[in-house]
Amino acid sequence: MVEMTSRQRVLTALRHQEPDRVPVALGGGSYGIVDALYFKLLRRLGLGEPVAPFRSGHNITYMDDRLLERLGVDTRYVWPGDSPSSPQRAGRDDLTFFDGYGQEWKRSLPYYYPATGLLAQAESLDEIETRVNWPNPDDPRWTRGVADRARALGEDGRYFVVGRMVTSHGPFQTACNLRGTEAFLLDMAANPGFAHGLLERITLLMEGLMRRYLRASGPYLDMVELPGDDYAGNINLVMSPAMFRKFIRPMLERLVSTVKTFRPELKIMLHSDGAIQRLMPDLIEMGIDVVHPLEPLQAMDLASIKRQYGQQLSFLGAIDIVHALPGTPEDVILEAKRRIAELGAGGGYILAPANHLQHDVPAENVITLFEAARKFGKYPLQIEGY
Repeated sequence: MVEMTSRQRVLTALRHQEPDRVPVALGGGSYGIVDALYFKLLRRLGLGEPVAPFRSGHNITYMDDRLLERLGVDTRYVWPGDSPSSPQRAGRDDLTFFDGYGQEWKRSLPYYYPATGLLAQAESLDEIETRVNWPNPDDPRWTRGVADRARALGEDGRYFVVGRMVTSHGPFQTACNLRGTEAFLLDMAANPGFAHGLLERITLLMEGLMRRYLRASGPYLDMVELPGDDYAGNINLVMSPAMFRKFIRPMLERLVSTVKTFRPELKIMLHSDGAIQRLMPDLIEMGIDVVHPLEPLQAMDLASIKRQYGQQLSFLGAIDIVHALPGTPEDVILEAKRRIAELGAGGGYILAPANHLQHDVPAENVITLFEAARKFGKYPLQIEGY
């Protein structure tokens, strides 16, 4: 088979056809590289000094096309100029910051977690407006640099261009950040008016942010990442499918509609960790095209999910970052082979980490992963032992 460009390769896979090889991705809103590993890869590959951070105050702050090129990554990213979920002002010390909502976050290496939610003590709908600093979605800082980056990648034409999340967390997780997870789950059962009101206000902001971002990016994107939203743990959902359909699905459908109204052909990716297989039919009905991460958990039979839903959904991710990638190079090769065998037949799979690559992953293992993907991901698939 003639070698395809990266863009051709991904588009073919997303049409549920087999390209020349399984495409690979790295660098998205939920499958990036923590800073410590990025620095190790720079040294290992002799790439010199880091590029300028695309944001500050996080543990994933570098977006380096040189690294993606060396690894043979098929995707490139247009990140927002800023995000309400990013640090907007300093906290009382180096371990705290305030985001664009005015919510305080505390550092617990390597990440941050929300301190007491701004709405933890709220009792009325009016307090949703008065206690939270709702950002203006039309502030130009959210799209600073987006138009130039999108145009450069689109006119280059070689890569599959992805619009990175406009906020890190979607409607459900943002509500949990502001209210507290346990309290918000209780609201969904016992205080539905408040739960609906909070989700409505969050979604209204995200619709505005996405519209401004899409206008700035113009015709150059191939796919848009929705803000990431986790609905499951390692064994099951954290809410019933009925609760999801009552509270969360309508908000996601509004975000999907925002994208499809702008450009109907744009692919849409949703990141949601955990054992979410019971929600797959809903995601299909809503118009989600690509699901990340298809987390490799004991409760998730990836081969079965591929058989059931692989003609209607595409999958991005599935590579185990907890056991395989911190292990030996042989572990990494075996993991790549297993996931390609489970998910690659007939297209519809983009190989990528199941979450951000962490500092405990050896730089050599990252290189090995993408080398293995190129070697064993050639179509027609012929993977010994599978």
